Amino acid sequence: MMILSVWPKRCYRPRLLWGLLSTMMVLLTLRFLISGGHEELLSHSLPYFMPGGGHPISPPLLPSSDDFLLLPTPKACSPRAPSLLVLVVSTPHHATQRQAIRSTWGGAHWAGKFMVRTFFALGLPREPSLQSVLEREAAEHHDLVQGRFLDTYGNLTLKTLSLMGWAATHCPGALFLVKVDDDIFLNLPGLAEELEHRTTLTFTYLGQIHWRVWPNRDSRSRHYIPASLYPAGHFPPYCGGGVYVLSGAAVPVLLGASRHVPLVPVEDIFVGLCAHWAGIVPQHLARLTGGAYFPPDRCCYQGVLLSVHKVTPVEMAAVWDSTTPYKETCQVWQWALGYLRCKALAWMAAL
Repeated sequence: MMILSVWPKRCYRPRLLWGLLSTMMVLLTLRFLISGGHEELLSHSLPYFMPGGGHPISPPLLPSSDDFLLLPTPKACSPRAPSLLVLVVSTPHHATQRQAIRSTWGGAHWAGKFMVRTFFALGLPREPSLQSVLEREAAEHHDLVQGRFLDTYGNLTLKTLSLMGWAATHCPGALFLVKVDDDIFLNLPGLAEELEHRTTLTFTYLGQIHWRVWPNRDSRSRHYIPASLYPAGHFPPYCGGGVYVLSGAAVPVLLGASRHVPLVPVEDIFVGLCAHWAGIVPQHLARLTGGAYFPPDRCCYQGVLLSVHKVTPVEMAAVWDSTTPYKETCQVWQWALGYLRCKALAWMAAL
């Protein structure tokens, strides 16, 4: 009788261990899939099946100083260019958003081993009276890059060419350029740590990859692209426009390629077409989140994720903490769950 009573206990332990291992494997698999790890692996295969590209490099299409109305001082990128040049795409009436960025993540001058500088790119306001307000802001902060074009959604491609052209002419020594919208919270220490492993790559084009996107043929849409401008059935893979990273060496190459591709009004697609022409392959980085909204959470914003979209100025200030080191923003269990936890918070917020 004693043997019969002990035997089930001995069998119970292996079953318990097997159950724990199975649960752990399921959680790890979910964490890998939800965090976009499979997409990062897939992006590594892009050079093998992306047709076309790799045309001879053309001279970059560079702006002159007459193409700008407001510029930072010449000392902005001298005597030494920043390693990480952040260019925030803003609009004339978004002064509150710009100040929120200056007061939080955009005020940092160092991230890891990288020296950082943040500037704001915009166009001309619809209201002429707003120009004097922008001039006072520029005189106070010395961080506005204003092109001579009307600031509209349809001119976003011109704005991107403007900011890239300014970077190529005024900060040619930057290792990386980060293009980011003014409603994004950027985790600069985390991004710097990621980019430290990519400094040996000549051409970097990094972000959330959009795959097999078809042109919008609806003339009522602001994303409308007529067949006469782009007749192909789909676009090559490209990085979403909320935030993406370019190596400094890639910027003049893309500006040269811009001479040869159609000037489509959707700027992230335009940059993707330029990269495809030049043979620069996009790389997927899941932690540079796309359009998904994540509720304010210090661990997610300043630890796990590298960028968060649709963040208000109030939310930026609420989660900002300049005193806690990057590696200490999350508890051990929060780091272990990582992106899975942040995604769960987003799902609960949506509900």
